[in-house]
Amino acid sequence: MTAALRKRLRPLPIPRTPFLLGAVLPDVPLWLLSIGGGLYFRYGRGWSAEAIAQHMFGTLYFHDPRWIAAHNLLHSPTLLTLMLLTLWRFRQRIGSPLRSLYWFLTACMLHTGVDIFTHVDDGPVLFFPFEWTIRFHSPISYWDPAYHGRAFMFVELALDLALLLYLAIPSLQRRLRSRSARPPFGASS
Repeated sequence: MTAALRKRLRPLPIPRTPFLLGAVLPDVPLWLLSIGGGLYFRYGRGWSAEAIAQHMFGTLYFHDPRWIAAHNLLHSPTLLTLMLLTLWRFRQRIGSPLRSLYWFLTACMLHTGVDIFTHVDDGPVLFFPFEWTIRFHSPISYWDPAYHGRAFMFVELALDLALLLYLAIPSLQRRLRSRSARPPFGASS
């Protein structure tokens, strides 16, 4: 979504790499905690997959300060808003690392906005770091069938396909045009 938005807002000088990284990096701490925790509890403690999932995503995710802080550092709308307001004046200063940071955090905020409305009770902590438990309770889950997860899966897949086509078609058109402009193989000029 972020890549398509950046393409649509082309007149704005948005740096590509920070903007695209901001779309992905908010989830990386949870991925790393999940992989590390899964390996530790499985091979270090001998727990079953079900016990591991329950402990990590039922206990640690909601109650362990390290897990909450790691996951919400780039997911908290409050913290992101404060950082964006601080960096606002640098958003168009070409060459400034603070400009890159501004656009990285903007993409994190877009990611967070989607997460808030697609997680029933496990979305980002809204007021982190000032309050560590309040989350928005969305009526939609991107994964839980009890909250329209199956239907959302099809919407998400359709959106992904549409965005990929939106991003890929211009490149394919350019390639086809450049090929048609070349003489056929073996033809003399």
